[in-house]
Amino acid sequence: MVTGVSDALSVQHRSQPLSAPINDRQAQSQLEPNHKSNIPTHRLESYSRWAKVTQGQHKVSASQVAEQGLRQITHILKQLKKQTQKALSVEGSLQTEKANMAKRIQNQLTKLKVEYQDTPLIDHQLNLITPSRPAAQREFTMKSVDLASTKPRDEYIQLQHNQKNASVFLPAKTPSQQLREQLALGMKVLGIDVFTHKDSPSTQETIFSTNDKQWQQLKNGIMMTGQGQRLPAGEARNIKLDEKLSWQDPREWKFTSNDELRQAIAKINKSLHKVDQQLRDLTEAKLKVQHQLDKINRSHNSDNLVIETLQTLDSAMQANPFSKQMTSIMAQANVTRAHVSSLLK
Repeated sequence: MVTGVSDALSVQHRSQPLSAPINDRQAQSQLEPNHKSNIPTHRLESYSRWAKVTQGQHKVSASQVAEQGLRQITHILKQLKKQTQKALSVEGSLQTEKANMAKRIQNQLTKLKVEYQDTPLIDHQLNLITPSRPAAQREFTMKSVDLASTKPRDEYIQLQHNQKNASVFLPAKTPSQQLREQLALGMKVLGIDVFTHKDSPSTQETIFSTNDKQWQQLKNGIMMTGQGQRLPAGEARNIKLDEKLSWQDPREWKFTSNDELRQAIAKINKSLHKVDQQLRDLTEAKLKVQHQLDKINRSHNSDNLVIETLQTLDSAMQANPFSKQMTSIMAQANVTRAHVSSLLK
């Protein structure tokens, strides 16, 4: 299907005259800010058009991968629901056996990665990543350390992560909420947010959050130094972190008791409904895009249609990883179409 899309998108350009490719050193010189191109305007417009179409090809391919991933998630969720219901219907050792089978299916789901050219398309909470809905943040707490606890003396906390440093001043006799505000300001430089979790207002637990990429680097701990109030004075310590799981994350689902099995079934049903809605939205967007691509292939003046198509794709999928390459590639205006297309892949 992807090949078919690629072939269809290239039809309108087969008759375009192409100039000879330039070597790598010449291509690099084209990237100079003050370089003036001698390429005719109509040629530049042609390059711009099929560069955008190539960008569109990648978005169509990404949407196809996302659709396939969502269908695979649906299949696993249905298997998991069936096995969980079996576990709930029996008792004793047989329930344990069925629950263990459910856990193995759960493990398949948590390990499933849906990506296009190393770019995630679905996050760890089974959400399709779009411009209006970025990937869910990873939430965590700090083991054995409560930075928002009120203390009788001032304290400076130093944090180090990924060659970045943050310094946070925590004044004496200050309420926890105000201390969290201080923490939020200081830790922003590390890409870490701070808030009080809405599910535990009574305990006033301090929750930290960051994006998935940062979490993969942080999850083994963060180096911190204190002044004897919340951390030992002058001694750098690696503070371990505990991830907080939302019910939407399959890793949070439990299968030990009847109550947990019933809760798991309810969460699976909600997830199935969510994934099904995302599939419908993606299918609708894909059909609209395919219709627009057909119009592009029949049009001699298709620039506006290309832009419209990309906008539709943008609303259905996350910003693609190739758009940032567009400016530099179009600066190389006298390369061949094949060369630009290969650079965008």
